[in-house]
Amino acid sequence: MKKDDIIKLLQDNGYNNDASSTQEDLYTEINRSQLFSKTNRLNAGWARGKYIVARFDESNFTQEQYVHEWLEKVKKYHNQYLFLELNSDDWHFFDSTGSEIDIAIHPPKLRTTLLESTNSDSKSDKINTKEISFLPALRTKPFLLLAGISGTGKSRLVRKLAQATTTVELQQKYNKGWDCSNFDTERWMLHKPENFELIQVKPNWHNSMDVVGYLSNIPTPHYVFTPFIRFVAKAWQNPEVPFFLCLDEMNLAPVEEYFAEFLSAIESRSKDESGYITDPIVQPFDSFGSIGGTMIDELFPEFSAADVGTELSNVVAHFKTKGVTLPENLMVIGTVNMDETTFSFSRKVLDRAMSIEMNEVDYDAFLEGSTDQALQTMLKEIGADKLNDLLVNRHVSALETDVAPEGKAEVIAYLKRINLLLDGTPYKLGYRAANEALIYVQAANDFGMNNWQAAMDEFTLMKILSRLEGDEAKLTVLEGEKRLADAELNDNENIKQGGRATLLSCLREIISQTLGKDDSCRSIAKLDSMLEQLRREHFVSYWN
Repeated sequence: MKKDDIIKLLQDNGYNNDASSTQEDLYTEINRSQLFSKTNRLNAGWARGKYIVARFDESNFTQEQYVHEWLEKVKKYHNQYLFLELNSDDWHFFDSTGSEIDIAIHPPKLRTTLLESTNSDSKSDKINTKEISFLPALRTKPFLLLAGISGTGKSRLVRKLAQATTTVELQQKYNKGWDCSNFDTERWMLHKPENFELIQVKPNWHNSMDVVGYLSNIPTPHYVFTPFIRFVAKAWQNPEVPFFLCLDEMNLAPVEEYFAEFLSAIESRSKDESGYITDPIVQPFDSFGSIGGTMIDELFPEFSAADVGTELSNVVAHFKTKGVTLPENLMVIGTVNMDETTFSFSRKVLDRAMSIEMNEVDYDAFLEGSTDQALQTMLKEIGADKLNDLLVNRHVSALETDVAPEGKAEVIAYLKRINLLLDGTPYKLGYRAANEALIYVQAANDFGMNNWQAAMDEFTLMKILSRLEGDEAKLTVLEGEKRLADAELNDNENIKQGGRATLLSCLREIISQTLGKDDSCRSIAKLDSMLEQLRREHFVSYWN
């Protein structure tokens, strides 16, 4: 097959031409020197292309070396494909795992092997992206709140995520006698996967000692480590596997009081040449003086002089000099019940977390035993290794994503308009929201949601509507206010509910104009529920 045949095959079968991947980017002829001339792919001309058509024109560079270097270049991007022209009649095709695709002999295989992983229409028949919205949320930020009525499977979901992502090697490492004949089946039967920890929050947690530990002088000076810190240390020693910490009934105590160090550290995440780093939740062990050595002995009892130069040695050195920081593969998920026994969340906490409501109950699926089907289908579709990679290797900055400039402009224009409406209120969005919105659009795309409006619908629920609460006086928008004109809502009768405009009705109109009016827009459905609550009770909260 020649290049023109390849391009026609892609065009005939459909190709990804959403805002993050344009046709002119897909079919730009490039050679090796052009492909690898930029150290940062975001600055390269082929940055947005999922399908790279390239010429192999350097005789002193083998095909295997070429593919290997290309894989290194795109390893943090997903659903990438290389169409490599060795000569006019000799083409080879590779996916982002380095596997060769034999579409020259079997052209129909292009759809089943290649396009279904990037085409949203074909994907939607297999996976309901709304059912797995927690996966893009975790890829966006490793701190998630699952809120809803009791008994809807919130903590069970966290356990299932751990089952989906644990590995045979990890299970055997910490359970020497464990035997497994069919891991694909038996993973779902593990009661406590090695990458899972459940910590039950107590109502008397009013400081961080129960989370990060504390110094004690009884009987002699030593540091008391908590299950939280021990689990963090375990995650540090297994960086390729996602680790899930479930804080059960997280709001039985004020989150700001017992989780202060984590809330600070989660916002200090950054990546540089040395890797992923955050501020410490426990200070460097060397700063504790004489007990620093005993802290290492307590936390890493298996460490010895023979381990120098190993991965464990690197972790120990990190804890000595930089303290206990958050590893990239750690995800904290809090389960939340909103009732008279719990505390409400401040905007400080909501700003730092992704949040999802889990109030829907499907008894038919329960009787069929298919309540976990969405996650199991996702694992089957993309594979355990790719799922682990998506959850571990996350973006920290929107500048790292390959969302196209026009896609970024659409998202930012939407957020700007909302912020103009929220001007002068405590609900206004900051830079953090814009950064996470763009990362979420990219993350949703990585999981098959190739539509920025659908992604922003989910993001609006998680990060914008979740901040809203107040009485009628706090939420009313008076006719003629400048923010109505700024948000392009002047003389718009749709914003009046019961003869007046509120922040809720105004937001509903912006969302309707931008994200869609049909029944599939979940943020509109939520706003309708909140508007009804405001009418009935004269007070509204997203979490009710």
